[in-house]
Amino acid sequence: MIKALHLSKTYYQGETKIEAVKEIHLEIRRKESVLITGPSGAGKSTLLHLLGGLDKPTTGVLLFDETDFYSLSDSVRSGIRNERIGFVFQFYHLLPEFTVLENVMLPAFIKSRKTKEGLRAIRKKAKNLLKLVGLEDRSNHRPAEVSGGQSQRAAIARSLINSPEILLCDEPIGNLDSKIGQEVTDCIWALREKHDMALVIVTHDERIRGDFDKRFRITDGVVEEIQIENPKPAYQNSKQIINT
Repeated sequence: MIKALHLSKTYYQGETKIEAVKEIHLEIRRKESVLITGPSGAGKSTLLHLLGGLDKPTTGVLLFDETDFYSLSDSVRSGIRNERIGFVFQFYHLLPEFTVLENVMLPAFIKSRKTKEGLRAIRKKAKNLLKLVGLEDRSNHRPAEVSGGQSQRAAIARSLINSPEILLCDEPIGNLDSKIGQEVTDCIWALREKHDMALVIVTHDERIRGDFDKRFRITDGVVEEIQIENPKPAYQNSKQIINT
């Protein structure tokens, strides 16, 4: 589904050259789960942004369904991101002036033709997603009125509103304590299983465990694949979440 070939990203701070990502070769297949770990500043977020079409590489090629993603126009790439790729970020990025429900609806609203029937369908789907992540009773609250864990669950629901084929998560539990972080991790795994998506998580957080199909470590912009020994269950509370 996604293939990176010789992918590199270089920044300049004054005359200082910073090689954030160096000559990366990486393949993510449909329905595959991938974990990318590494310390802060190793290039994890840069790599995820490149894989999701949020940032252009300095050199190299990113293939999305065998098409050179960065040869496409900005508008075409934006359409692919909106319709086929879901993003979950560390800082939620919920719009404070909208309710939780409206935040979840927003990507689908942008995509839709804005007919009354279409808006009703979007609202119904958003409510169902909020129910799945346990936020049915918070749908009319604004982001300032919900907790960090609830905000992240809302962000996860928002990322799924357009039924993406792949979910990209950047430090999804970085701002959460251990208990809430585990709940959010379980939620991500359960929804990934329910919606049959590919999943990529980048993190420095050693609390994230799971039976990933692939696991990589990035250090100073260089990625290496590592073998997973004695993987733990990917999610612990999926039945409870899915049947909510």
